[in-house]
Amino acid sequence: MTIIDLKPGQCGEIYEMTLDSKIKHKLMEMGMTPGTSVQFVRTAPLGDPINIKVRGFNLGIRRDVAMNITLK
Repeated sequence: MTIIDLKPGQCGEIYEMTLDSKIKHKLMEMGMTPGTSVQFVRTAPLGDPINIKVRGFNLGIRRDVAMNITLK
Protein backbone atom coordinates (compact mmCIF):
# COMPACT_ATOMS: atom_id res chain seq x y z
CA MET A 1 0.00 0.00 0.00
CA THR A 2 1.23 3.51 -0.81
CA ILE A 3 0.10 6.98 0.26
CA ILE A 4 -2.11 7.41 -2.80
CA ASP A 5 -4.03 4.24 -1.85
CA LEU A 6 -5.35 5.97 1.29
CA LYS A 7 -8.69 7.77 1.40
CA PRO A 8 -9.08 11.22 3.01
CA GLY A 9 -8.70 10.92 6.78
CA GLN A 10 -7.01 7.50 6.69
CA CYS A 11 -3.59 6.96 8.25
CA GLY A 12 -0.65 4.68 7.63
CA GLU A 13 2.85 4.17 8.93
CA ILE A 14 5.81 4.74 6.63
CA TYR A 15 7.59 1.47 5.92
CA GLU A 16 9.92 2.28 3.02
CA MET A 17 10.72 5.03 0.53
CA THR A 18 12.08 3.97 -2.86
CA LEU A 19 13.05 7.40 -4.15
CA ASP A 20 16.00 9.29 -5.56
CA SER A 21 18.42 9.91 -2.69
CA LYS A 22 18.07 13.70 -2.96
CA ILE A 23 14.26 13.62 -2.65
CA LYS A 24 14.40 10.95 0.05
CA HIS A 25 16.86 13.02 2.09
CA LYS A 26 14.65 16.13 1.80
CA LEU A 27 11.54 14.21 2.93
CA MET A 28 13.45 12.71 5.85
CA GLU A 29 14.53 16.22 6.89
CA MET A 30 10.83 17.14 6.98
CA GLY A 31 10.10 14.26 9.38
CA MET A 32 9.07 11.51 6.97
CA THR A 33 11.11 8.67 8.42
CA PRO A 34 10.26 4.95 8.59
CA GLY A 35 7.80 4.31 11.44
CA THR A 36 6.23 7.78 11.21
CA SER A 37 2.44 8.04 10.96
CA VAL A 38 1.07 9.77 7.84
CA GLN A 39 -2.51 10.96 7.39
CA PHE A 40 -3.94 11.51 3.92
CA VAL A 41 -5.70 14.90 3.86
CA ARG A 42 -6.77 15.47 0.26
CA THR A 43 -5.82 15.53 -3.39
CA ALA A 44 -5.64 18.85 -5.23
CA PRO A 45 -8.42 19.46 -7.79
CA LEU A 46 -6.28 18.35 -10.74
CA GLY A 47 -4.87 15.33 -8.88
CA ASP A 48 -1.45 16.75 -8.06
CA PRO A 49 -0.13 17.46 -5.39
CA ILE A 50 -1.28 15.19 -2.58
CA ASN A 51 -1.76 16.86 0.81
CA ILE A 52 -0.71 14.82 3.84
CA LYS A 53 -0.21 15.42 7.55
CA VAL A 54 3.07 14.30 9.12
CA ARG A 55 4.03 14.98 12.75
CA GLY A 56 1.27 17.61 12.99
CA PHE A 57 2.38 19.50 9.86
CA ASN A 58 0.67 19.62 6.48
CA LEU A 59 2.83 18.76 3.48
CA GLY A 60 2.14 18.79 -0.22
CA ILE A 61 3.96 16.12 -2.19
CA ARG A 62 3.80 15.15 -5.83
CA ARG A 63 1.74 12.14 -6.84
CA ASP A 64 4.76 10.33 -8.36
CA VAL A 65 6.65 10.75 -5.07
CA ALA A 66 3.66 9.49 -3.03
CA MET A 67 3.50 6.36 -5.20
CA ASN A 68 7.02 5.44 -4.03
CA ILE A 69 6.32 5.65 -0.30
CA THR A 70 5.20 2.27 1.02
CA LEU A 71 3.06 2.09 4.15
CA LYS A 72 2.41 -0.67 6.71
